[in-house]
Amino acid sequence: MLLDIALSLLEIIHQAPKKKTLQSEYKSFRWVKVSSKRTIAETRYRVTGLTEGNEYEFQVMAENAAGVGPPSAVSRLIKCREPVNPPSAPTVVKVTDTSKTSVSLEWTKPVFDGGMEIIGYIIEMCKADLGEWHKVNAETCIATKYTVTDLEAGEHYKFRVSAVNGAGKGESCEVPATIQATDRLSSPEIDIDANFKQTHIVRAGATIRLFIAFLGKPVPTATWSKADSDLSLRADIHITDSFSTLTVENCNRNDAGKYVFTVENVSGSKSITFTVKVLDTPGPPGPITFKDVTRGSITLMWDAPLLDGGARIHHYIVEKREASRRSWQVVSSKCTRQIFKVTDLAEENNEYEFRVKAKNDAGYSEPREAFSSVIIKEPQIEPTADLSGITRQLITCKARSTFTIDIPISGRPAPKVTWKLEEMRLKETDRVTIKTTKDRTTLIVKDSMRGDSGKYYLTLENTAGVKTFAVTVKL
Repeated sequence: MLLDIALSLLEIIHQAPKKKTLQSEYKSFRWVKVSSKRTIAETRYRVTGLTEGNEYEFQVMAENAAGVGPPSAVSRLIKCREPVNPPSAPTVVKVTDTSKTSVSLEWTKPVFDGGMEIIGYIIEMCKADLGEWHKVNAETCIATKYTVTDLEAGEHYKFRVSAVNGAGKGESCEVPATIQATDRLSSPEIDIDANFKQTHIVRAGATIRLFIAFLGKPVPTATWSKADSDLSLRADIHITDSFSTLTVENCNRNDAGKYVFTVENVSGSKSITFTVKVLDTPGPPGPITFKDVTRGSITLMWDAPLLDGGARIHHYIVEKREASRRSWQVVSSKCTRQIFKVTDLAEENNEYEFRVKAKNDAGYSEPREAFSSVIIKEPQIEPTADLSGITRQLITCKARSTFTIDIPISGRPAPKVTWKLEEMRLKETDRVTIKTTKDRTTLIVKDSMRGDSGKYYLTLENTAGVKTFAVTVKL
């Protein structure tokens, strides 16, 4: 690089030796006249065409009409290089943390480095009420952060930072406000980086390892929890002031689920949930319930397993057995829904037991059995009566004659029959006869009297329901 150097009374240039050993060797170097197209009349001149990194000496001679005078004394050695200055001040100095005895500072590099590499920083402080600055760090701080220690609790301080290069110490940048040495309170924070995973998938028999880092002042209290589980029985939990780990060795499907990590201090709390999937056979399906119990068939329903083994449930296996037998019989090997109708059962009043198993990529679950036997019985039908044979549900007869109320009935099981005249329940007497079969009931009244007039009520009742019908008799 070619550089310019301005010197007073400059006329003759001489490239100095890099190392002078003998006076005779020094005198042997030749002085070179600085070329100029015009006479140098001023007492300063800019020399160009120099080589960066070389050292030069200069001397000046004056000239008038009588000739050239003797040279001036030789200048000091000058190395040709870029001009350098101390750096500018760091752009921002901020407080990142405080305690009763320390203050942590961070800052950004100066915009201008002075033309040389910055070799470090000087941190200074003073008590706010005194104003006497003194250096804090014995050695130059290389990083752009520093923690000042050994402070007086509760005292107020000022801080400033200066950058240093080969040309010296630059201007300082001061923290805008006074800082008190006191514990700083901050709510807990969970420290998540790019490698953080909330979902962990492990195979049965492997080890579950969960790690989480956290911050907060005062140091938060950290806890782990898992719904419906006592983690102390299965997990090894380690907690420090800044991170926590949870380890479960030789895991199984019961270790799958959601693990909640919580940190809490006086300023607040924070939680995060880890989802752990253990690749294992699924847990048993939910309880079996029954509906549509009919002669020769029954419909089973169940819930999906609480633990799917970390993989999708492909299908279910449904089995049955008669209560009097020990062996199970498969009635569906690939049921894809959580409902199945079992058919081809024996005649009514046989007892059966049922069980269901779930299947995923790892294999079959333990079966879920119907813990109580089910009796396959005939369907229940609500009772009813056919009054179509009685016109307008009205019977007219003469006194001292016999009248009959004959009504077809149905229902399963066969309904219980009750006859009433108005509010009085009828029973068989010399004059009253009641005949009932499973499909018909007949009421016969002999030697009818005026008191036999009124509304006769027929009530039919079975396990499926109760029905009442009315017939009016006029004498």
